[in-house]
Amino acid sequence: MPFPVVFWAELRALFSRRSRSPLKTAKSLIKVLVSIGMLALVLHLVDFQRLGQTLSEISIWTFSLIILGYALGQLLSAWKWSLIAASGGIHSTFPVTLRAYLIGMYANCFGLGLVGGDVLRGLLLAGKTENKTTALASVVADRAHGLAVLVVLGMLFALFDGRDTISPDFIYFTLLIPISVLALWIVGPAVFFKLLPPHNRLRHKLEQAFSAFPKDIGTVVSITVISVVFHLSQLFLHFVIFRALGASIPLLYVLSSIPFVNVLASLPISWNGLGVRENSYLFFLASVGLTNEQAVATGAIWLIAVAANSAIGGIVAFVGGDLKSEVERQEKLAVND
Repeated sequence: MPFPVVFWAELRALFSRRSRSPLKTAKSLIKVLVSIGMLALVLHLVDFQRLGQTLSEISIWTFSLIILGYALGQLLSAWKWSLIAASGGIHSTFPVTLRAYLIGMYANCFGLGLVGGDVLRGLLLAGKTENKTTALASVVADRAHGLAVLVVLGMLFALFDGRDTISPDFIYFTLLIPISVLALWIVGPAVFFKLLPPHNRLRHKLEQAFSAFPKDIGTVVSITVISVVFHLSQLFLHFVIFRALGASIPLLYVLSSIPFVNVLASLPISWNGLGVRENSYLFFLASVGLTNEQAVATGAIWLIAVAANSAIGGIVAFVGGDLKSEVERQEKLAVND
């Protein structure tokens, strides 16, 4: 789906009469404005004729490879999530888990945002069972674990980078992410359960939630290996895009920079990282030859790959005919909360 259509759909949803709470509307408006502002900042420095020439250098085969590679990465992510959910007692077939994952992707990209889409896929996985808390927690565990692995990969590659582009203070700050995840994963349950009495309702909910955080060494190793392979595949896709656009950026610089670009782009301050991603490309890679036009072109290609794969979830939901009811249920849950 072309970007103008997607963005217009987001704006229509933002100001629709089936309105969300004023706070949610304000958050969505801020995300749209940040995206516009950040994108305008980088487009101000772009030569549009050169941008068109840069985009024309991408062959249809390379473009297809990026979309297919991204799709394979999502299959890996769905597999990893299925292992996490199973460790929490939610035993579902992979096709069911994949369906929930794809519809969640669609909602993340085109409708409910990152949090809303994740809630939706958790509810879809839980179905009509009583495992909603565990299912939702499995999504949190999946996100937290993936973010921690991504940061650790970036930090490890940055050790061999040899550049001063990535500030040590920034690396120390991002180090808080894996440390926080590790603390929540291992120490969190003991702390919460010690503070709450045995028959406390909140304690019961937390017990259900923490059951979705795998403790079995075999499962932890498995999901970590899958996560490493997934993130490396995404980093390599960026390397392919850069080379196709004529940017001769060494693979090591891609491996040490793109993890932090992805972290920044995942912050809930813009629509699908639009604007933030392009500026982050320039911040980390302009010193090794990435031009403004190549940064914008890379961001556009990545956004199209994300949108194309996310649209698959929309097709799955349309064929299943139940997305509308699931979205309404998610909205009711948000209102009750």
